Amino acid sequence: MFFVRTTLVLGLGILLLPTDQESQARVFSGAKTAVAWTVTFCDRNPATCVQGRQAWDVFVKKAEFGVRMAFDLINARDDTKQAASPTAIAPATQRTPTQPRRTSGTLQNTDFEPSWRGKVIKTGN
Repeated sequence: MFFVRTTLVLGLGILLLPTDQESQARVFSGAKTAVAWTVTFCDRNPATCVQGRQAWDVFVKKAEFGVRMAFDLINARDDTKQAASPTAIAPATQRTPTQPRRTSGTLQNTDFEPSWRGKVIKTGN
């Protein structure tokens, strides 16, 4: 989806470019001026750039704290989960078909058979 959207926007941008030399020169000059204006913003507004840099530094510190806190919480949750149930990691033993099933309460061995298999049909040979 991203590729389609990007292709569509680029195609639209290309369609809007002028074809004659005079218009192309005007567009190029305007783009060159806009880039120069953007690059020299901090030269023209030093106080704004200082405040922006300070705000960015605060944002980075908060983001680092948030990531560290999330990482610590995830690790702490994993540690408590492992400490609470050390047998949860143990591999399950496989029951072989020859082992009898244990019944619990009123359940019989036939109650454990899946009902969707149907009955075995014997053919007279």
